[in-house]
Amino acid sequence: MNARVIKEPRGFLKFIKFVLAIFAFATTAGYATYSTYRVACSTQNITLKYDFSYPFRLDVATVKRHVCPNATNTTGPDYGAPYGNFAAPSQFYVFVGVMAFLYCIAAVVLYVFFDHIYSENSKVRIGDFVATAIFALLWLIASAAWAQGLTELKIYSNPMEFFDVIQDCRCVNNVCSDKYCTLIKEGDFATLNVSIIFGFLNMVVWGTGLWFSFKETPWFKRSDPDTYATQQPSATTPTQQIPGSDIPGSGM
Repeated sequence: MNARVIKEPRGFLKFIKFVLAIFAFATTAGYATYSTYRVACSTQNITLKYDFSYPFRLDVATVKRHVCPNATNTTGPDYGAPYGNFAAPSQFYVFVGVMAFLYCIAAVVLYVFFDHIYSENSKVRIGDFVATAIFALLWLIASAAWAQGLTELKIYSNPMEFFDVIQDCRCVNNVCSDKYCTLIKEGDFATLNVSIIFGFLNMVVWGTGLWFSFKETPWFKRSDPDTYATQQPSATTPTQQIPGSDIPGSGM
């Protein structure tokens, strides 16, 4: 067991990556919010709430199309669905976070309890470097994709974007206009904004860890002249023999 590795850059950075990965996927997978809007009917105002949460499949959520009681324009289905399905970028982002979280646990266990395997087997050290590079790239891709998905989610989760789905928002007493539906409250996206920040922080930390992982590989030791020199056998100066020193009695 080698607990000192936690104080080394490769161990300490794994702990930071572990914490950042938790914050990244937890702020996304545990997210839920709602928007509220008001439908002004001829006899009363009706306030409705639209809930949405991870994985943000807006197109499978149902919105009541006929809201006003005793309305005459009740043709078509009773429920409709807004536009937008953002499950792919959000789930990929959470997947990368969970896999990074698990890899950090496995790497720390390897460093602490099986340090002799890590130190003696160059393939293990190279594998750690390659995995670090892959996760740095995955965090870049996942964070960029989820940032774009979040931008579109903010647009299409706004009730004003699906007022045309609600028949009472389009036509009241045969007069078609959107003035009969008004937005009261948009969803709160502060938590998801934070998740994007954590995603790019993960990318930076994993990218920084590449240097320290590379230093553990034999590639770095070959390219470092000082390290290479210390590994070479020291040159010994041949001993010169004095002629006749091996002749018996020469010690006189």
